[in-house]
Amino acid sequence: MHSRLGRRSLIVTTATSVVAAFGAFLAPSAAAADGPNLSYVVNAVDEAQTADAAAAVTEAGGQVMVSYAQIGVVIARSTDPAFAQKVKTVAHGGAVHSAGATRTAALPAMVEETEEADAYVPDALENATRQSDMILIGARAAHEVNLGSSTVTVGVLDDGIDANHQDLAPVVDQSKSVNCVGTGAPDTTPGAWRPTSLTADYHGTHVAGTIASAKNGVGLVGVAPGVKLAAIKVVNPDGFIYPEYAICGFVWAAEHGIQVTNNSYYIDPWLYWCESQADQAPVVEAVRRAVDYTTAKGILNIAAAGNENQDLANKTVDTTSPDDTRPVRRTLDPSCLDLPSELPNVVSVSSTTQPTAPANAVGPWYPGLTTQPARSSFSSFGLGVVDVAAPGSSIYSTSPSAGVASYRTLSGTSMASPHVAGVAALLVSKHPGATPDYIAELLRKQAIPLACPTSGTDYTQGRCKVDPNNPKVNGFFGYGLVNAYKAVTEDEDVTPPTVKVTGVSQGQQITLGTSVTPGCSTTDDDSGVAAPAVLSVTGGPSVGYFTATCTGGRDRAGNKAASVSVTYQVVYDWQTFGAPVSADKVNAVKAGSAVPVKFGLGGDQGLGVLAAGSPKLRATACDTSATQDVDVQTVTAGASTLTYDPVSKQYQYVWKTDKALANTCGRLEVSLIDGTTHSANFLFR
Repeated sequence: MHSRLGRRSLIVTTATSVVAAFGAFLAPSAAAADGPNLSYVVNAVDEAQTADAAAAVTEAGGQVMVSYAQIGVVIARSTDPAFAQKVKTVAHGGAVHSAGATRTAALPAMVEETEEADAYVPDALENATRQSDMILIGARAAHEVNLGSSTVTVGVLDDGIDANHQDLAPVVDQSKSVNCVGTGAPDTTPGAWRPTSLTADYHGTHVAGTIASAKNGVGLVGVAPGVKLAAIKVVNPDGFIYPEYAICGFVWAAEHGIQVTNNSYYIDPWLYWCESQADQAPVVEAVRRAVDYTTAKGILNIAAAGNENQDLANKTVDTTSPDDTRPVRRTLDPSCLDLPSELPNVVSVSSTTQPTAPANAVGPWYPGLTTQPARSSFSSFGLGVVDVAAPGSSIYSTSPSAGVASYRTLSGTSMASPHVAGVAALLVSKHPGATPDYIAELLRKQAIPLACPTSGTDYTQGRCKVDPNNPKVNGFFGYGLVNAYKAVTEDEDVTPPTVKVTGVSQGQQITLGTSVTPGCSTTDDDSGVAAPAVLSVTGGPSVGYFTATCTGGRDRAGNKAASVSVTYQVVYDWQTFGAPVSADKVNAVKAGSAVPVKFGLGGDQGLGVLAAGSPKLRATACDTSATQDVDVQTVTAGASTLTYDPVSKQYQYVWKTDKALANTCGRLEVSLIDGTTHSANFLFR
C-alpha cells in the first residue's frame, strides 16, 4: 500500500487479519540554484494588513500562492534560504507578524511505495454484524430517535471521498467539496476532491463511512446517516498533509456552511510543532488562526489524538520528524503541539477497543458487558489533552472501489475520531444554532466514564493519570466513551434566554440632564448565554420619546430571544410659568393685549423648543368660582415672538391676543418638542 498520511500511522487489517503499519520516507528533490523551493506561511500583523504582507512577499522575491485575508495568512513560495527573515525587512515588512517554512523538503517531492493491500469485499451478512462500534456508542439506538439532519454538514479533511460508493452517494454534498492540495488554494474543479487512487486513497472514504454511511437498506450505517458530508481534500498524492493544505481546508469549511470537521491526521512534516522554535512557531500561529476562524463561524473541530502511544501531556523526545526529509532527534518542551489536535477549540479523541456485541444489541454499551473497552495499544493519551474516547480498533467501514461496493477494516485514532464527529453532528442536528463550545461540552457531559486500568503495564507504570478535581476524567479516555444515544435523547434546551432592557423603564419620564444609561441584560439558566442582546436606541436627538430595543440574544444551545423594547421620555426641566402668568389661577387679561408668557427649561435650550402650532388657545367655559388674578400685566408688541433671557434664564413668549376674545375664557397650551404640554387658564375682558 502507499503511505497516505505521513506518520499518522494507521493499522490496516485485511480479511485474514494481516496487520501493516503506515510509514514513508520522502526523498528530497534537487535544490534550486540558490536554495530549495519551499512553501511558507506569512502571517500578517492583523487581517487588515494581509495585502501589505502579500506585497512584502513579492518585495522579498517570493511568489504569492494564495492570500487568506479572513485570517491574515499568505501562502508563499521562495527559493531564498533567508526568505523568512527577509520578508520582514522589506518596504512592507512591517505588516508581517511572522513567517516560516511549511516543509523541509523541496517542492515537488517524491515518496516511496510499499506493497498495496487488497480491499476487503464482504457479503451482506458480514455488513450487518461487523458494527459493534456503532452499538457500543449507542448509535443504533440513536437511529430509532434521530438520524441527523440533512441541514448539517460534516467536513472530512482527508484524502477524498469516493462519492460513487453505494453508502456514500446519498450523503456527499459535492457543492461543498474541494481540493486543497497543491498550492494551498482551493481547487473547485469538479471531482478534484475525489481520491487520487481508488485502491490506495481509502482513508477518507473509510472515515466518511463511519460518520454518515446512509441508512438506505444496503451496506453499513454511519453514526449520523441523516447528515451530509463534504470532501475536503488535504492529503497530497505522496501522503502528506502540509500546513497550507490544512489551512485551506479550515477556511473553506468556515465559509461553506459546514458545522463539524473531522481531522484524522497530523500536519506534516513535524509530529509536534514547537512554538519555541522560530521556524515552526509561524506555522502554529497560522493553523491556530484558521482553526479559530472556523470556531467563530460556528464549526466544531474533531481530531485524532494520534497513534504514537505517547503521553501528550508529558512529551519528551521526538525521533521521527521531519518526516519529509531525514528525521532528527530533538528534545520537546511544553510548547510542542500535535497539530491540529492539541489546539484550542479542537476536541481530541483517543481510541478504544470494541468488545463484540450480542446479536440484537442496540447499545449504548451491551447488556452483560462486564469488561469496559480498553485503550487501544497504539492510542496516544494525556490528561488535559484527550477530551473523549471512541472505538478505533478494527473498525469496519467503506472503502473506495470501481464497481462493487468495497469495505475494509482499519485501526487507529483516525477511526475513533469520526465516531465523535458523527455524534457531534447528531448534537448539532438536535441543537441547531448551538455554539461549538456547547456541543463540545455536551460530548464530554454525555460520555460514559471509563476508568483507568487496574492491572497490566499501563497500571504498573502509572500511565493513566486521573483528574484530581474530577475522578471520572483521566488521561486515557478523557470524559469517557462518546454516547450517540444521549446525544439525541438528553439535554433538551428549547427555552430562549431572558432579555430585559435595563437602565430605563416603560413610560418613564426623565428630566434632561439626568444621567441614565439604557442597556441590555441577557441571562440563561440552562445552556448559558452565547451572544448577549445588543442595544439600539431610536428617537431624540436630545428630548422626546425614545425607544430602547434589545435584539439578538442567543443561548449556547442555539435558542434566540425575541426582541424587547421599552419606550421612555426625556423632557425639559419645566420650571412652570413665571410672573405675570399663573398656572394655578385664572389669569384675567384685556382682549387684544399682548401677554408676556414666561417659563423656564433649566437653561438655554435654544429657540426651537416649541412644538409646531404652539402655543395654542383652547376655548373653555368660564368658571366664576375660580380664583382670579388681578389683571395680568400686558406689554406692547407686534406679532407673537419667543425669546430667551440669559439673566433670568427664562423664555418669554409675547402672546398677542385677539380683541374678539372679549367676555370668553380659554386655556393656553404651551406644547414643547419633548412631548409635554403645559397650560394656563385665561379670562378675557
